[in-house]
Amino acid sequence: MTVIRFRLEEISKTYPPHRPGPGTSSCKVLDGLTLEIYEQQICALTGKSGAGKTTLARVLLGMEKADSGRVLFRNLPVNNLPRAPFNRSNQMMFQNPLLAVNPCFSVRQIISEPLRIAVLKPAAILDNVRAKLALLELPELLLERRPDQLSGGELQRVVLARALVLEPEFLVLDEPFSSLDDLTAWRILQQFKKIFLRLRLGVLFIGHHPRHIRFLADRTVVLEAGRLHDGAC
Repeated sequence: MTVIRFRLEEISKTYPPHRPGPGTSSCKVLDGLTLEIYEQQICALTGKSGAGKTTLARVLLGMEKADSGRVLFRNLPVNNLPRAPFNRSNQMMFQNPLLAVNPCFSVRQIISEPLRIAVLKPAAILDNVRAKLALLELPELLLERRPDQLSGGELQRVVLARALVLEPEFLVLDEPFSSLDDLTAWRILQQFKKIFLRLRLGVLFIGHHPRHIRFLADRTVVLEAGRLHDGAC
């Protein structure tokens, strides 16, 4: 049976002009859109650059408030939920991995950072980090390296390892392959899909590459002029 995880109902979001004054206008990026996202489904969200895909994702996870409409998580309003358990269950990978991590941290510190508030012994934290490295097929010799000592593909896998360290049920991937060359992106995409299926994760994948979307997604929706419609790539 298909189970709804998230439901966005009549969501609208408008941004004010960057430079208020004559001849400028606000920008409406979401216009009364409705979307259902199901448990353990990989849903691709695509559309032109600047269409509001990241805004939609941020509203979905309660990181940004819509001007109108509501977001439900398992039939409960997202903005009324306790943040800690909700954030633990629903993680986001941002587009630029270099901006998503502390450049002074080692790989070990990056992956273990979400566990800093968990009541775990240091040995247990390290075991968890090592397990995520193994899952992403990363060697342990990377543990003490910094982001600038990693390849783009290695860093992107480290960022996913950090997102998975809290054992979430749902991930938002905001164009995670846009900074990688085609060969590296395709190899990591294949690895990511195996992991998502193995862990039975739900995923909202924001992307624009038709081949990536066809390979990864169970369903595709297109954001255009602030509204969504089912699409195919």
